[in-house]
Amino acid sequence: MDLNFVEDRPFAIESPVDVVEGSSITFACTGWGAVSSPSAVAYRKKTTVTSTVFPTNSPSASGSVITLSPATGLVGGANYIIAVTFTLLGDVFVRKIELICSKDEAER
Repeated sequence: MDLNFVEDRPFAIESPVDVVEGSSITFACTGWGAVSSPSAVAYRKKTTVTSTVFPTNSPSASGSVITLSPATGLVGGANYIIAVTFTLLGDVFVRKIELICSKDEAER
């Protein structure tokens, strides 16, 4: 799923993102310039759940795009914050993605 980070906004433009439990989603986040040294941390109820959401946590950067490892293990009825840290032009930035995860049997 393609997302966009901008300099003057802490959350991705497309955030919040609706997902369904059982999904496996790879986020490609485009910044406003060449990025390096990406990392990602997942939170649920202000508690770190990175090892559950990103079992293989090895984000990569190419040009202005950060590709996160697939997000898995999402629990229906929960909200998540993904904090993505990266370096751009010598400065370190943190941008966030909010995930709203519904149960697979839930109706609209």
